[in-house]
Amino acid sequence: MNFVPPSLKERLHQAMKDALRAKNQLRLDTIRLILAEVKNAEIEKKGPLQEEEIVALLRKGIKRREESMVYFEKGDRQDLLERARQEIEVLREFLPPQLSEEEIISITREVLKLYPTGASFGMIMKEVLSRVQGRAEGQVVSAVIRQEMGMR
Repeated sequence: MNFVPPSLKERLHQAMKDALRAKNQLRLDTIRLILAEVKNAEIEKKGPLQEEEIVALLRKGIKRREESMVYFEKGDRQDLLERARQEIEVLREFLPPQLSEEEIISITREVLKLYPTGASFGMIMKEVLSRVQGRAEGQVVSAVIRQEMGMR
């Protein structure tokens, strides 16, 4: 019998059950919130989400919490700051492994070879992002592309 790894949504549901059993309220609340966002997105789309779409929701949740952390620091709310950090850790557990900078450089160089006469930054960025498929942050990819285009 072939083993099929559980989908991201199934992993989230299982993690929610585990958090419930362990009485880990912060983890439970964080996972419930992301599952609610997945459900709302599915209703909006009128169908199930692809793995990449769920990963995008996770990244959005992380980004939202990182932005909130700035305000928590300004307001000297250490309790909320720590909670946001813990929520980010929980969400990051479900993200696919990130590519190393060397792997991103390699992909960028492959794409640049496709355009020997040169191409706009936007064209290169779009192609590289389609190849990394959520396994690298846009800021890191952008920095690598700028560095590699500058070397040409």
